Amino acid sequence: MRWVLVVLNVALVATLVFGQYVSWHPPHAVLISAYPYNATHFTAYEGGRYVYIVQHGISFVGLDAERQAAMQYLYAQCRYVAVDVLNVSVVEEGEFWLADIYCSSDGRWWLWLRWLPLRFAAYGGYVDFVNANVSVVTPVGTFTGHIPAGWYLDPATKTVFKVPDANVMFLEEIRRLNAAVQLLRTQLQRGEANLTQASALIAQLKAQVEALEAQRRALEEAARQKESVITALTTNLQAAKAENESLKKQLEELRRENEALKNRLQELNKTHTAEMSRLEAELAELRSASLEATEGGGFDLLPVLLAALAGIAFAFVVYRKKRAEE
Repeated sequence: MRWVLVVLNVALVATLVFGQYVSWHPPHAVLISAYPYNATHFTAYEGGRYVYIVQHGISFVGLDAERQAAMQYLYAQCRYVAVDVLNVSVVEEGEFWLADIYCSSDGRWWLWLRWLPLRFAAYGGYVDFVNANVSVVTPVGTFTGHIPAGWYLDPATKTVFKVPDANVMFLEEIRRLNAAVQLLRTQLQRGEANLTQASALIAQLKAQVEALEAQRRALEEAARQKESVITALTTNLQAAKAENESLKKQLEELRRENEALKNRLQELNKTHTAEMSRLEAELAELRSASLEATEGGGFDLLPVLLAALAGIAFAFVVYRKKRAEE
């Protein structure tokens, strides 16, 4: 039985996904704490007395094994019970209710016990079917186009209606319009999500633009500072070049003066050499004259000549030193 419940739950999920109607109980049905008593009766305790509830229009004619299978099915399906009471009789044990009984295992869909002949051959009873261009899902199966009469719920609109009394075509039109509205809502939500994403992207891009703008301003400021440094360095370089040119000119002037001094020194050397040669010649003549005078008994002039020659040489050396200092 467990796998049957699994299959039915899967069918219910498929119903909700594909927009099928779900079997339900009438809005005026009353929830009650009732439990299966046998294959057709339920029992409850209401108002201080026991109540026996029977689904009208069905009977059970099966064997004991079939009865056990039916009871297990009812125990599984009838965790929640809703009743639409049709008649009440008082008996010795309490009250007897003739009613339409609806069971649910989880509150997501409901089984009208009048449909039990569709699930078990051991049940006897008549089930009405209606031609309708819709699809419904019930605990006893999924039906399309030819559905069992009963109460149904539209999961999209939360509308409970009865077949065949309800205008199914009108409900289908409402379903279609609701589906269109839901589609538009989905598209609107998607558009809002895209707009939000676009707004976030725009804000992100704006932040990036502002960051890049700040970087551009910083680079421009750095470029201006670099240009100022380059200008200062260029000015210093030009001043250094001008000073270098001035130094070159001064050096050239000094070189010319040095060359002139060298020439002058050479001339002085030549003059000194010539003068020394002349003085040496004169000295030789004086020596010769002095020797002759000495031999003749006259005055000796040699010491006087040597002193004069030394004075001339000293004066020439002083003159060269002064010229070198100039």
